[in-house]
Amino acid sequence: MKLGVHQPNYAPWCGYFAKIRACDVFVFLDDAEISTGQSYVYRTRVRSENGPIWLSVPTHRALHESIGSVRFADRKWATKHRNRLQASYRLAPFFSEVFAILEPIYDAPGETLADFNIRLIRAIADYLGIHCRWERASSFAISETRDDRHVALAHAVGADTYVSGKGGGKYQDPTVFDAAGVRLEVREYVAVPYPQVQGGKFEAGLSVLDAMFNVGGEARSLLSYSSEAREGQN
Repeated sequence: MKLGVHQPNYAPWCGYFAKIRACDVFVFLDDAEISTGQSYVYRTRVRSENGPIWLSVPTHRALHESIGSVRFADRKWATKHRNRLQASYRLAPFFSEVFAILEPIYDAPGETLADFNIRLIRAIADYLGIHCRWERASSFAISETRDDRHVALAHAVGADTYVSGKGGGKYQDPTVFDAAGVRLEVREYVAVPYPQVQGGKFEAGLSVLDAMFNVGGEARSLLSYSSEAREGQN
């Protein structure tokens, strides 16, 4: 059983969903501290008529506050973002189909960032036919940190493999996973080009919403890791 763990990012890129697709269980790290700097937890990139732009959710963030408790700072943000998506992608082939899924979520964003992001991620996964077991880290009584925390989460959900993105290799210690009997699988996502309604050079790293508006459910075919994986010692 494979486990993936990640902060609940805002309308994340295709690589985020490639990890979900590769896992049997996905844990939203909602009890991690929110960054006081720039973070994908509250911002994402989409296309506009003039090129890529950032959509940032205004939030109240305090030092050492957990992602799960972060609240919105402006009640009008969701309407602004919904309208921006409409303006950017109204001519895209699958606009109506995808917008029908997003609109109810943006019309009722709730009160907290994590809850909104998780609802959006799960709705996107459903549309793309990606199914796994969803959990929140805050639902487990785990006090460990860093690699020990990921190992503890793997044990808590019954996973024997931990799937990590390439960036995790910069700070993860494979011996910690090996000693705990958890296989560490480090994977790299490489963006797959697809037609974008605005034309021009393909822009990688945008929100998965860009792919969905442009190619619809076929965006699922873009969400695969390469066949190669670098494993820990276990």
